[in-house]
Amino acid sequence: MSPITVTTQISYWGAFVGGILSFFSPCIFPILPGFLAFLVSSHGRSAAIYKAVAFSIGLSVIFILLGLATGTFGVFLITYKRYVEIIGGILVVIFGLSYTGLFTLPFFEKGIYIPFKRNVDSFWSAFLFGIVTAFAWTPCIGPALGTILTMAATGNTLSGGTLLSIFSLGLVIPLILASILIQVVNRIVAFLVKYQRWINVTGGIVLIIFGFLMIFGKLALLS
Repeated sequence: MSPITVTTQISYWGAFVGGILSFFSPCIFPILPGFLAFLVSSHGRSAAIYKAVAFSIGLSVIFILLGLATGTFGVFLITYKRYVEIIGGILVVIFGLSYTGLFTLPFFEKGIYIPFKRNVDSFWSAFLFGIVTAFAWTPCIGPALGTILTMAATGNTLSGGTLLSIFSLGLVIPLILASILIQVVNRIVAFLVKYQRWINVTGGIVLIIFGFLMIFGKLALLS
């Protein structure tokens, strides 16, 4: 297997893990019970899953478009790919340090509140809600999302879209599973929120390691 193929596979796994880290971010995971209640209302489990899937598609569309745009921009930087990796790696290390709580990046402290007062009672309203929420959540999940966008900037349009598609899967798969298990979500969240700090620290350490490997061009070591 060539180094490029290995690095690409690692990037995909990194994107998926980044999505999962985003799901467990402090401004998403603790509010999950109330958020799901608003999203799915009380129309039964099948309706809950249906709306969660529609919401997830809307959420993913925005992130994938971001990936395509970033990858397209990266095409113009292909000559300077190694420098982009180094600068990107430094940014990823900074994102990771902020995730551990060593210092804060004010812009990433909380999401932007966007009121959405319509009832989420159809596929398209849930889809639209997903699009709106993507913009609201972007600042909060900035460290993980910024890491994946940095990786996307070292590739091309297709790789950028693919990376953010996989990132979106990492974010929405737990969300859809939560809608399936909505009856037990409260207890699960209450238990895991106690360990929110350690989840963040672990995620931060992962990002820091990933950043240093990018800086030194050694991502293939993860294989």
